[in-house]
Amino acid sequence: MSLSDNALSKISSPTSPPKTSADIDRIQKGANDRKREVYWIGFLEGALSSHAIEPGEEAAILAEADKFAEFFDDPDASDLAEDIRARCFSGQNDLMAALEDVIADKRDEIQATAPYSDRDEVNEFLGFCAGIVCDGLILPEEADAILSRIRSSDTLTSSPVYRDLWRATEAAMADRVLSADEAEEIRQWIALLVGDGYVDTGVPNIGNTAQLDEPIFDPALIEFVGKCFVLTGPMRMGTRSFIIEEIERCGGEVGKTVVRRTDYVVVSSTASKNWRTTHFGTKIERAKELIVEGYKLRFVAEHALEKAIKMYGQGT
Repeated sequence: MSLSDNALSKISSPTSPPKTSADIDRIQKGANDRKREVYWIGFLEGALSSHAIEPGEEAAILAEADKFAEFFDDPDASDLAEDIRARCFSGQNDLMAALEDVIADKRDEIQATAPYSDRDEVNEFLGFCAGIVCDGLILPEEADAILSRIRSSDTLTSSPVYRDLWRATEAAMADRVLSADEAEEIRQWIALLVGDGYVDTGVPNIGNTAQLDEPIFDPALIEFVGKCFVLTGPMRMGTRSFIIEEIERCGGEVGKTVVRRTDYVVVSSTASKNWRTTHFGTKIERAKELIVEGYKLRFVAEHALEKAIKMYGQGT
């Protein structure tokens, strides 16, 4: 049998059955569960980065512990939440020691499943940022901790997504004095990555998506002819094949990945439990990188795309 015949036989008779939608859902859920677990570790480390528990941080930790326990029925998170409510800790040092124990146990548990990857490092850093900003304040010790994380990571330093936060923090700490304006600028860059802190929103960060760069909500601003769209997340308006057909009918095209010629990244308006994560996904991250590099692609809200397609069909 020739090499090509051998290859053809393997294609014609696959050694393993094709993945079902249930298999894919299970894989996606496993990946997103790991994102939340790593994010939870980072959040607690961020809250501890000032070596103290500031006003507002204990309430934020409690809210995140409740949400994490809700996602995973995690006994450590449940115990932590119960102990905080019952005022079981004798002081700050006691609470911080308990948080460090939770971090160590959860990290061992995750690494026993699979070694840390670059993506885990990014997810943990995003959680770390959320932990720092949970009380709405940026302290000098926290700014130093951000710099230490970024500088020690090739993954973070090589990505344009974190460059603005890095530059703002470097500039702020150059004279070793963090002014109120500098702290606020750092807070704003963090908010663009992970959203505002719990003290500002009253909402646990671990269950939310990050703020995007001014997505298009007005359907009149969406062009179709000659434009390249990329879809991310499960869409409410129909199946992916249906949406692709509709975009192509209007004169556009749909790509599988975000590249330099991408014009629009369409973000789902209904986030399933398997897609809704604590931060942007791979396609959105790549889009943000290209935006930073100067490419003129835009995020589009799903409902805006749906209305634009209807308007095109009506000839408006």
